[in-house]
Amino acid sequence: MFDELKDIVSQLREASSRIDVDVIDGKSAAELVRISEDARRVIDGLRTSAIGRVGATEAWRVGGSKNSAEWVALHTGTPIYEAQAVVILAGQLRHLPQTVEAMSSGKISTAQAVEVARGAAAEPHAEERLLNLAKSSTVRTLRDEASRVIAAATDEVERHKRIHKNRYLKTWTDQDGAFNLKAQMTVANGALVMAALKPFQDEIFKASRKSGAHERPEAYAADALLALCDKATTKQLSENGGKTTRPNVVMNIRVDIDALKRGHTEHGEVCEIAGVGPIPVATATAYLGEAFLKLLILDGTDIRTIAHMGRALPAKLRTAVEERDRLCQVPTCDMTMGLEIDHIVPFAEGGAASLENLVRLCKRHHLQKTHDGYRLIKRVGGGSSGEAPVVSEARWEWRAPPDLRDTG
Repeated sequence: MFDELKDIVSQLREASSRIDVDVIDGKSAAELVRISEDARRVIDGLRTSAIGRVGATEAWRVGGSKNSAEWVALHTGTPIYEAQAVVILAGQLRHLPQTVEAMSSGKISTAQAVEVARGAAAEPHAEERLLNLAKSSTVRTLRDEASRVIAAATDEVERHKRIHKNRYLKTWTDQDGAFNLKAQMTVANGALVMAALKPFQDEIFKASRKSGAHERPEAYAADALLALCDKATTKQLSENGGKTTRPNVVMNIRVDIDALKRGHTEHGEVCEIAGVGPIPVATATAYLGEAFLKLLILDGTDIRTIAHMGRALPAKLRTAVEERDRLCQVPTCDMTMGLEIDHIVPFAEGGAASLENLVRLCKRHHLQKTHDGYRLIKRVGGGSSGEAPVVSEARWEWRAPPDLRDTG
């Protein structure tokens, strides 16, 4: 039986290697998608059932895995959170033969099977109804109906307790080097989170539209989360007299000595936050706000030195900068929310933490200054950086890098 399956897989590989997708027409490409989806559904059904059997027979214990999900992640090359989801589905399907048959025959996708199993696990009699709905509706519609089935079949208080017990916040860095965050909690607690974010998101949205910028709501929500965290950090620092004594704000950064000197990494070099992932060298030295940095400077495979780079500002200095720069100091920007203190002469180049060398910028302009070559240039006659600003006269000019300037 397995030899037959192996032969089929070999034939599939051989047939797909003969298809040049770049030369087929659109109609043929659409047909290829349908064929591929049929094959994927059949294989997904077989794979999920096999994973369920590995769990039931405890075959995952061979090799020293801690549990079935860890075994799946190890042997399939998938992230642990994906492996956990498949293991949960496989366990539910052991009691749902109709759903197993629908998956194995390719009638429903894995995403649809997850929703059917979710509802049928709470109310077995709903399995057939959910399967019929899966054939004619979107996954979103199926998910909503499964949620209604669960709500009707379970005690409200017990369901709330179960969700709270299973709460989580997970973070990971994806293959593109982007930081990802996923969380689950009760609806009530989720409402508290959204209520805390909404004022920040609304102000960021209004300021962006006023400046002519248009971005997705999800982007504003991400900015709002950062603004909320920044406010909490600032408040904690203020209450602590400006001293960074909290161990959770220490960031360990591994960086190659040549990359640190050059200002960017080249092939084979690293600059990364331990446990999070790669970051630009400029970010490591200029954009981590008030964190206490520990730079583990590497020379080859050896740690040459550990540079402790405390960057917290004294409370009086912070207050002076915040009082002087009540909005982003880029002349065209009037953002007041989530402003960040930046060194005019970069911190990594020996720039002092002084009133004359500090300025407040919004996150967008801070990013442009740090990564894109933009610069703040003091206006002639604009007054000393230590003086109270003249409201009608901007102290700074915002200059784009040479390759972006209008040369007329």
